[in-house]
Amino acid sequence: MQAVVEAPPMQNTDEPVSFKVSGKNIPKPVIAFLDALFPDSVRIEDDDDVLEPVEEMDWYKKAKKNINPAKTLKIMRINAGLTQAQLAQKVGLAKQNYNSLERGARPISMLMSKKLADALGTSYLMFFRENKSRSP
Repeated sequence: MQAVVEAPPMQNTDEPVSFKVSGKNIPKPVIAFLDALFPDSVRIEDDDDVLEPVEEMDWYKKAKKNINPAKTLKIMRINAGLTQAQLAQKVGLAKQNYNSLERGARPISMLMSKKLADALGTSYLMFFRENKSRSP
């Protein structure tokens, strides 16, 4: 629940008044006080529609686990309207070698991720993941 106050400028102010009081149960005396201080300017809203960061949503976490540089590459290529052969030519690879990148059979190197990013107009970070399992 939230009490939203949006009122015209008050005495000795040039700016309109705008603020929110949020909580599970806003006490009735608080709402009565706001109504008395800001007549016709208080509205009570149910804040069930509070925005949650997408990174914290279950569907996003599941989707992120299933995405990898190879899948991202295929999606980006298709969205760019290119065939495998066309993109392979743009980055200087044989179609078969490009195909192994898109299938995930061959990792995408930093250099190749930069070439792919240039060809597709995006960031190399879309395709490059550092291998964190390597020992220093």
